[in-house]
Amino acid sequence: MQIRKATTKDIPAIEAMYHDRVLYNDAHDMHQWRLEQVSWECFSQLYTIDDYYVAEENNSIVGGCFIVDIDELYWPNEPKGAALYLHKIVVHPHHSGKGYADALITFFKEKGRKEGYPEVRIDVREKKTKLRAMYERNGFKLLKTGQFVSEFTTALYHYPF
Repeated sequence: MQIRKATTKDIPAIEAMYHDRVLYNDAHDMHQWRLEQVSWECFSQLYTIDDYYVAEENNSIVGGCFIVDIDELYWPNEPKGAALYLHKIVVHPHHSGKGYADALITFFKEKGRKEGYPEVRIDVREKKTKLRAMYERNGFKLLKTGQFVSEFTTALYHYPF
């Protein structure tokens, strides 16, 4: 498996992967996102293709995430560049349980370390216990929980270097 920066050619595969993940999660009562939230049109309101990284196996995109250096929603008082932030990590449902999410998280941490950030940060819905356990297993420490949007409470994690 390799992790690389996405290109515009990857957008259809990225959208399809999120679409399949939403349908899978909904069918298993693990609601995370709505279909309208995982279109590139929606993503592009906050991110660019340069912010996206794909995990690829045998020339097929199996996972991905956004990595940015600012997060005004969950970390509004932090200046650009204070940390690196991971958003919308996903693994295609056909590839779950193969370590791709852990590999993306490791890539994220190493990118932050190599680029000289003092820490990397993530946010996750407070009630997503499996995701929280995955982040904690990867060394992230809970900083706080808060109500940043009205629909749910969010847990904020960091991994200091």
